[in-house]
Amino acid sequence: MRTLAGEQLRLCYQIAPPRIQRYLGEEIRFVRDRLKRSDVVLELGCGYGRVVWQLAEVARLVIGIDVSHESLHLARLLTAPHLQCRFLEMDALRLAFPGGTFDAVICVQNGVCAFHVEQRALLREALRVVRSPGRVLLSSYSERFWSDRLD
Repeated sequence: MRTLAGEQLRLCYQIAPPRIQRYLGEEIRFVRDRLKRSDVVLELGCGYGRVVWQLAEVARLVIGIDVSHESLHLARLLTAPHLQCRFLEMDALRLAFPGGTFDAVICVQNGVCAFHVEQRALLREALRVVRSPGRVLLSSYSERFWSDRLD
């Protein structure tokens, strides 16, 4: 299976139709509205960093993980120096963080459906690393939305 990574992924988001751009923007707004300035946040499947950058504007620190070396390299190149974010190559099913490390764990935009893993295992790992009380915010696509998203 071929996956989008790095510059290809970035270009897909740039050429997305207006309906998709609106959806993506609203999803980010929804997440940002649920974060606090003191939060330490983990984004699962961060790609080239576009969600991490937006969350870093409202949280103390955002760590993005991904399995794509190419995407993470681009994320580091494009990150503004003033943003409090880090990028690590890591499998979301085997997070190298102690339990209760994060105030929030986020997996949005492509959502849990993009991981092609057992989703309960992914959720268990997200719940393991989030503090109590904390927030785990995940998204997935409705079957009715896929054709628009793939356009």
